[in-house]
Amino acid sequence: MKIVHVITRFNQGGTATWLKTLIPEQVKLGHEVFLLAGWVQSGEIEDSFFNECNGTRIQNLGRSISIFDDLRSFIEIRATLNSIAPDVVNTHTSKAGLIGRLAAISLLKRNLAIVHTYHGHIFYGYFNKVLVELIVFLEKFLSRFTNAFLVSGKQVMFDLIENKICKNNNTFLVNPGLSPKNIPAKIQNNIITVGWLGRLTKVKRPDRVLEIARHFSNVNFLLGGAGDLFDELSSKIPSNLSILGWVEPYEFWAKCDIALLTSENEAQPISLIESQFSGIPAIAENVGSVKDVIVDGENGFLVNGFEQRVSALEKLISDSNLRKSMGKAAIYNASMKFGVDQFLKTHEKAYNFALNIKKSIN
Repeated sequence: MKIVHVITRFNQGGTATWLKTLIPEQVKLGHEVFLLAGWVQSGEIEDSFFNECNGTRIQNLGRSISIFDDLRSFIEIRATLNSIAPDVVNTHTSKAGLIGRLAAISLLKRNLAIVHTYHGHIFYGYFNKVLVELIVFLEKFLSRFTNAFLVSGKQVMFDLIENKICKNNNTFLVNPGLSPKNIPAKIQNNIITVGWLGRLTKVKRPDRVLEIARHFSNVNFLLGGAGDLFDELSSKIPSNLSILGWVEPYEFWAKCDIALLTSENEAQPISLIESQFSGIPAIAENVGSVKDVIVDGENGFLVNGFEQRVSALEKLISDSNLRKSMGKAAIYNASMKFGVDQFLKTHEKAYNFALNIKKSIN
């Protein structure tokens, strides 16, 4: 089948990692796969995979809202889809999900299946209440023309169904799929190192890392990633914290003993899955579908708020045996739940479902 993936921008980490795994595997199955994306925003770095897979640039597509640029993006995407004539359009992220689906719908192609992937949702943590209500309204409208949904995480799926955006019968729960190779050996240090890896932006709450680093002055903290908060955070870091910018995930986790996640909203965070493959226990805010990745008390701790973060970190810092046992559990959990096979099969199932829906309508 001919598949087009549409994403707002192809910045390093997160959704780009999702597609970096998915697209080559779909090509191996014999599918013809295309990637459409706009530009990364200031403070971000574009993943090299976009050029490696001959991605198509949508010149006016970007994360920020602009009526004129968004209209131009719609026209660009529509023309590109019309030229490719795909069987399936799979959109990713909010902006591309909106514009990409509208472009696909406007073609009025009887056999074109439309699939949207929710890598999270925007009900909290991103926008003000009025804008969230508008986005929910638009998502409900678009859901009428979307033949299938892929959702990362049980809680995210529950929230979407509860808000009447998705339905049980056309929604597929999918775990991220990773195929890590040549994971570096753990770098042994005399001092405990706590790592945080992600996009340096408000919803990810990297400021909480600075807060907890000040509390544990005898512990080393590493902050990996880039984003709009990079300069602000760099100007006020404590002496026991280093901001590294973007780094290769497995090289980063090889330097760490404990992984930390502080977000206000998440689906199934890929950074924590990567840390698990590296045998690192995690302390993570219990939001969204994080609990699908971290089993509380087994491969890490789920927490709510500063005091619980401190308590969990004290346990792991003081008990090397606990870190080792949770690290082993982390590797097992990642291997069992986040392999490529289940990831690819779920996409195939969703695409075939969507195509069959189109056939039945026609």
